[in-house]
Amino acid sequence: MRFRFVSTLALLVASAAVASAQAPKPAIVVQTQPVSRLLFEFKEVIRQVGGTAQGDAMVKEFEKSLKDGLGEKGFEGLDINRPLAAYAVLKDKPEDCGLVLVIPTTTEKDFVAFLERIKIKAVAVKDKKSVYELELPGNSPFPKGSHLQFAAGGWAYVTLNDGDPTDAKDLVGLGDVFNNADPSLISARLFPGRVPPKLVGGMLDEIDQAANGLKGFLGGGGGGDAKVLKAFLEEGPKLLRRYVETGLKEAEEVGVKIGFDPMSGDTITELTLVPKTGTPLAKEIAATAPTTNRFAGLVTKDTAGAVLLKAPLFAKELREIGAAIFEGQDAELKDTKVPEKLKPVVSEVLKGLARTTKAGNADLAVVLNGPDAAGKFTLVTGVSFSDSAEIEKALRALAKDSDFAKEFEFDTVKVDGIGVHKVPLYRVLPEDGGEELAKVFGAKPPGAVAFAKDAVFVAFGPGAVDAVKAALELKPAAAPALDVTANMSRFHKLIAATDPMGAPMFAKFMGTADKTVSALKVTVEGGAKLTVKATVNVRILPKMYLVGESSTSTFDNVGDKIK
Repeated sequence: MRFRFVSTLALLVASAAVASAQAPKPAIVVQTQPVSRLLFEFKEVIRQVGGTAQGDAMVKEFEKSLKDGLGEKGFEGLDINRPLAAYAVLKDKPEDCGLVLVIPTTTEKDFVAFLERIKIKAVAVKDKKSVYELELPGNSPFPKGSHLQFAAGGWAYVTLNDGDPTDAKDLVGLGDVFNNADPSLISARLFPGRVPPKLVGGMLDEIDQAANGLKGFLGGGGGGDAKVLKAFLEEGPKLLRRYVETGLKEAEEVGVKIGFDPMSGDTITELTLVPKTGTPLAKEIAATAPTTNRFAGLVTKDTAGAVLLKAPLFAKELREIGAAIFEGQDAELKDTKVPEKLKPVVSEVLKGLARTTKAGNADLAVVLNGPDAAGKFTLVTGVSFSDSAEIEKALRALAKDSDFAKEFEFDTVKVDGIGVHKVPLYRVLPEDGGEELAKVFGAKPPGAVAFAKDAVFVAFGPGAVDAVKAALELKPAAAPALDVTANMSRFHKLIAATDPMGAPMFAKFMGTADKTVSALKVTVEGGAKLTVKATVNVRILPKMYLVGESSTSTFDNVGDKIK
């Protein structure tokens, strides 16, 4: 037994000695495709954002700005046909941490000249071949010295915040930073087991101290906004600490990958979390079910645009913060411009949303349907809601007021015992926008509401009652955690109704295809690892934003805004 103990101890000492002779393992590793590939893909993104109307002009503008910044020699000195990487070996103290860039070069002389063109001065270190001290421009975030040294094969290591030039044996080898099987444009990997606990603990303590200081500054008073801030300062650091500490103990690897599909126009960002086998985290991820939405069925072939959301209320702290937001709004309600007669209804809505958030069941759908045969649209919304009876009670009390009584009609139709009520929603909308609203929804369009046990439905427009009736019959269905969809043909008809002069420009930039496409989608998948994927279509979402930011009467200046 004694011999076994001694031999085991000797083996551990020998292993430690071998490990110390090797380069340290980086906690964070980032790699990218070659610069030539990155430039090609980025220009394609720009071209697709601009579309046929502005795409080529925007690419030329980008190329011009690149040339203005780098000069006639451009990327000369940098090998743009080989990948790049960066890594960080973390230390106990933040000021001791640094970053290392691994850069492919053509020649030493040309790369030093390239650095000069981007305002980084490289001064040769005496008696050290191919080693340079770097003078970074502006206020550098690296308080210690930074250096450049060249390695075999045309590679350069830029060691930021290393103080003295890093010994060559302490530079991480190419095999530990490059994954040739990764097709992503950009990817990053974090290895929690290589993160010093003291570093993380110190940073979390500083966050706690800052939050406690702000809470002390706020004191015990304050209105609704102060209550929300206090909830955030109280629950936010708790959530951060819990998840970070769990990740350090139970996660094997955290990764982020960014890609682009030029055929579909989708940019794809994928976050993965690989747990250690047998840990509670691994069991939790394995049990993660595909996401569903209570209101997914509201999106139909007649939908012009829609937003489906399952709010990420997976943590108690998030639920507390979310509930505080609604409670704070309720506390401030008395000082708002909401008509006094409507405040009881609005208050019950806010209280109910706070209850719903605390329960963690928060599905939402906002759907615009149309146009119908008369060219009008109907907006329908479904939201998860815990105990909606109090809202219905407040609404019925409001209907007894002489100003509103004639405009309410309760239980116009029932679905499984739940009544659909006609309500004058147009009365709560801004009067100065009435003419524009009439072009979209019709003059004094009907509103409809229904209160299910676990949901509230609201619709506005000519098809309001039918929309709510159909919504009450829906069952939960599979859906992304977030999905923003649009039909350009139907949107074009909406623009034509409100701004005939702008419709041709909308069609030019956005197209008029009669099909539903996803502009933004987030999916969550469990199993052996957790995968969260966010997809943004550059042909739709950025252009819709730019068009929306353009002139309200015409789209004449869209091109200028895109540039």
